[in-house]
Amino acid sequence: MSAGAIGIYLNGLPMNEVRRYARTMDERGFHSAWFPEIAFNDGITPIAVVGAETRHLKLGPAIVGPWGRSPVVMALTFASLAQIAPARIILGLGTQARPYVENWHGRVYERPLAAMREYITIVKRILAGELTTHEGDIFRVRNFQLSFPPPQPPVPVYMAAIGPKMIELAGEIADGVIGAFWSVPYVEKIVMPRLRAGAARAGRSLDGFQICVDLPTLITPDDSGFDLHKGQVLQFSTADRSSPAYAESIAAAGFADALVTIKDCVARRDYDAAFAAIGHDMVDALTLSGAPAHVRARIATYADAGITLMQCMPTPPGAFYPFYEGHLEGAPFPAVDFPAFLGVVDRLIDGLGN
Repeated sequence: MSAGAIGIYLNGLPMNEVRRYARTMDERGFHSAWFPEIAFNDGITPIAVVGAETRHLKLGPAIVGPWGRSPVVMALTFASLAQIAPARIILGLGTQARPYVENWHGRVYERPLAAMREYITIVKRILAGELTTHEGDIFRVRNFQLSFPPPQPPVPVYMAAIGPKMIELAGEIADGVIGAFWSVPYVEKIVMPRLRAGAARAGRSLDGFQICVDLPTLITPDDSGFDLHKGQVLQFSTADRSSPAYAESIAAAGFADALVTIKDCVARRDYDAAFAAIGHDMVDALTLSGAPAHVRARIATYADAGITLMQCMPTPPGAFYPFYEGHLEGAPFPAVDFPAFLGVVDRLIDGLGN
């Protein structure tokens, strides 16, 4: 697989570093740069900045949610971004995690499937330049039309989806899907069949549909990356309130027993035992770790399973995080060594770029 099918998340970085890395990625032939919207920065401002400084790199948030911006504001924003970087803007939309929505946005996390169907329907109609009225159960718009819609084709909408129902909805209504922590067997057994079912419901094929997955990525000169990535496996293995489908992906890869052990250890706050239960093979199946040649081979395995775009999430060595209040309570979270993190991004670009 070439670097043309690889994107990188530029998260947890100050804007000057985001700009520097995006320019380098543009020169090195990467497909795209992605900007999460969690607690580092918003997912849209970097796109405007980087869009003005690059020529080829595609740019998108991964992801922004429907709860913090109305469909009209979202469409206006991405129509504006499309003027800065024509044909290079992607809208990555997802419901985000319930604790983010309720604790940070003060919104009710209601009927996520219905919310995504309504929100994406509205945004796509507006971006297509249509006079839009939509009287939904969750979102409502009356008589709105963009004065300057993006040129055709309009901004594509990729929908974040981890579990089977949301994946199927993405196949039905979106232009692409963004998954996270999918194992190769989960892609083969769940993702591809569900995407095809959703597309069939809409009477279309998956031709041109982008199938993306983001995986924690830590490139090292040797095998040390596997031990340094155990924390990422730990945090996703225990994030049931964020998405129960993470556990399904782990089980599909053959680690159901290890998952039970990990959760039992975490419940007892025995984090040494939890880490001990995470073997080299489990890390390898659920992350991109190790030397560049090994990571490239892993990416090729995902491509063979149907993934069209690998989104690499650079992670600081040894780092892991709680996803919500009470998650991994009492865990010995390591401090992030920022210079070491910059080294991670540097090695990722050097190892996977053209």
